[in-house]
Amino acid sequence: MGYNISDVGGEATGGVDVWEATLDLSLSSATTVSGDFDVVSLFSGASLGDATDGYSFSALSSPTLGSLLFDETLGTYTFTVDWGAVLATGSDQVVSFTVTGTSGADSDEDTVVINLLICVTRGTLIQTASGPVPVEKLSRGDMVATLDGAAEPVRWIGSRKLSVADLILDSGKRPIVFEPGSLGQNLPERTLRVSPQHRMLLQGWQAQLLFGEDQVLVPAKSLVNGSSVNRADVTDDVEYFHLLFDNHQIMFTEGAPTESFHPGAYTLSELEDAVRDELLVLFPELTSECGYGDTVRTALRTWEASLLSQSMNLGQFA
Repeated sequence: MGYNISDVGGEATGGVDVWEATLDLSLSSATTVSGDFDVVSLFSGASLGDATDGYSFSALSSPTLGSLLFDETLGTYTFTVDWGAVLATGSDQVVSFTVTGTSGADSDEDTVVINLLICVTRGTLIQTASGPVPVEKLSRGDMVATLDGAAEPVRWIGSRKLSVADLILDSGKRPIVFEPGSLGQNLPERTLRVSPQHRMLLQGWQAQLLFGEDQVLVPAKSLVNGSSVNRADVTDDVEYFHLLFDNHQIMFTEGAPTESFHPGAYTLSELEDAVRDELLVLFPELTSECGYGDTVRTALRTWEASLLSQSMNLGQFA
C-alpha cells in the first residue's frame, strides 16, 4: 500500500514533498507559520488521519533565526521567527525543516521551507497594452502585457513603504539594482530596482541542462554579482508594489520579464487584516485546497539560481 504525508491543516502550500510558506515584512509584521501533517490517500488526496507511529521533526536549518514547536503524535508544528536575529544577519533568510511520518513499515519525509518574497519599487515602468506606465500609476482593471499571451487586467495592487531607518536596520530589505543589459541584451532596458525576493525569468540552454526547463524563475538576490547587479545603498525611503492578476503571470518591468505577485506563497493569516480581507473578496478560492494555483514557471531555490547565473555569464551586455 502506498504512503504519503501532507500538510492538510496548515498555512504552507505546495507538496507533494516540499511545502512553502512566506513571512514578508513588507506586508506584515507576522511572526508564525503553523501546519498539521496527516497521512493522505495517494489516489484521492483525502486525509486518512495521523500516522499510527507518529512523526519526527528535524532541527531547524538555521536554529538561531527562530524556534520550532511540534507534536510528534498529531504532526502539528508552529515556527516562530526571531525578527531580531534576522535583522542582525543583514540579509533575507530561508529556514527549513523536515517531518517524517511513520505507520508500521511505511514512512514518508516532507520538507517545510519558510522564506521572504516579492515586489517592485515606485517608478518602475510596467509594460501595458498602451505602453510603459510607472507601477504607482496603475489602477485595478488596467491591461498589463504578459509573456504568455494577451494583456491581463490588474485585479489588485498592494504597496508598502520602508523608511531609511528600516533599510539601515535590515539591509536584507534593500532593493536589488539591475543595470541595463545585466540580464541579457537590452534586459532590462533601463535600471531596474526590485525587492530581494522578487523573481526574475531566466532562459537558455543552461537552464535546460541543469534543471530540465527552458525558462525558470529565480530570486533577484541570487543574481547579485558585484558589478551589473548589486544591493542598493540607502539614500531614501523605498516603496514596494505588488501586482496581482487572475493567474500568476510573467510581466515586463523595465523591459525585463519578471513575475507578478503570487499570494499562494503567503500564509493568509500572516497578512494584515485589511490586506487579507481585500484579497479574499477578490479571490475566495485562496481559502480552498487548490488556492491561487502554481507558479507560471518553475521557481528555483537561491543556491540553484546562483549556480545557473554563474553558468550563464550574466552581465556581459551591461
